[in-house]
Amino acid sequence: MNAVRTSGVVPELFRRAVGERRHTLLGLTVGALAMCTLALAMYPSLRGQLGALTAALPPQLTAFFGMDVLTPAGYVSSQIFTKIAPLLVMITAIGAGALPWTFERSGVLAMSLAGPVRRRQVLTAHALAVLAEVLLLSGAVGVVLVVLREPTGLDIPVARLLAGTVALALLGVLHGLLTLAVGAASGSSGLALGVGTGVALGGFLLSGLAPLVDTKLLGLISPFHWAFGAQPLEVGWTGEVLLGLLALSAGCVVLLATAVTAFQRRDIG
Repeated sequence: MNAVRTSGVVPELFRRAVGERRHTLLGLTVGALAMCTLALAMYPSLRGQLGALTAALPPQLTAFFGMDVLTPAGYVSSQIFTKIAPLLVMITAIGAGALPWTFERSGVLAMSLAGPVRRRQVLTAHALAVLAEVLLLSGAVGVVLVVLREPTGLDIPVARLLAGTVALALLGVLHGLLTLAVGAASGSSGLALGVGTGVALGGFLLSGLAPLVDTKLLGLISPFHWAFGAQPLEVGWTGEVLLGLLALSAGCVVLLATAVTAFQRRDIG
């Protein structure tokens, strides 16, 4: 009988988590659609000026931001996958990862655990919420790219756009699960948000600095480099791109396992 009662716990916790953030998620999704559409719509009018613009900028600046805007794939990479999309995906992923620890601070989590709810179920539900939010936002970006690629003259194969979108989603899930794991170990939503945001910013900076220094180490320790260092929009599903996606996937598994272990061992006040 108890198994019957608890069988719907994860879906219920998942609905509560997504419902709590539905307005934020809606706003971020609308923002992603609007900003990506604007960036793509500007390409036809900017196409003739991009060469002169790139030549006028210092090479260090163009290397840092990956501003190879002379090709359609380079333009989308530099404008969408280096700026707009990662920013919005990180906001939603890190916010979703910190949510259960906000519930803990307010006492909602303790009330849930006082009933027929296991800690593993709590983390499963919130990990699924991170995944769902990131997939929705990344999917919205991918749909805009596919729909507008031909009308705007950005004739990038759909398979390559899919590779970039998958990389974006895995990058977001990784940071969301990192935030979840830090909160599971500490019980602090503030610390979880701070670490998740700090790692995201640090990874972005390391990925940008990697082309400027004579070492591959900076790129190898940056999740942003795992996602986009092999240039999935330019080359598609190559072995190097798949290796980066595998690294992101492995990181997600490790972080989820760490979160479960840490939460099982920690006392809940």
